[in-house]
Amino acid sequence: MLPTADHGNAVAALYQSLKQYRREVRNDRRLPVPPADSVTLHDAVCGSQITLDARFDDDRLVELGHRVRACSLGQATTAILVRRARGLDADTLGRVHDQLRSILAGDDTRCDWPELEVFALTREIPGRRGSAELPFHALKQLFHRAGIIGAPLDRDVAITTLTSGGNEP
Repeated sequence: MLPTADHGNAVAALYQSLKQYRREVRNDRRLPVPPADSVTLHDAVCGSQITLDARFDDDRLVELGHRVRACSLGQATTAILVRRARGLDADTLGRVHDQLRSILAGDDTRCDWPELEVFALTREIPGRRGSAELPFHALKQLFHRAGIIGAPLDRDVAITTLTSGGNEP
């Protein structure tokens, strides 16, 4: 399928709307490990890499650190997750991640976090969807490692856990 003007306009509109998030995750904001736990994930398809550090209290996220080496989609979802982090519980994380998956697949555009609805435009760039989900996968792993949820059952995910448990460069 050849790109059309509409395709180009949709992709340009998406990236323009995501620019606001770059500033929020441009500089690393790491947490000391311990008491935080840390995980680094790499998207094998697009090459994005995200490290999240998390501290939990009473099954809720109380602090989230990050190191983001990702495209605009991964930067944006990480920034949104960081904004929403304080007090986040596993049920909300799972529900919002499922909603994001529906948005990315073009099945639905509604989400509990309205700022994620812009990702409906990603149907034009399917190779980057993994980067958009990467921070959700990382945070699910951290919830699991904290004993808050069972093993995360993420399907059709081309990600690799590179490191965990320490502050990488």
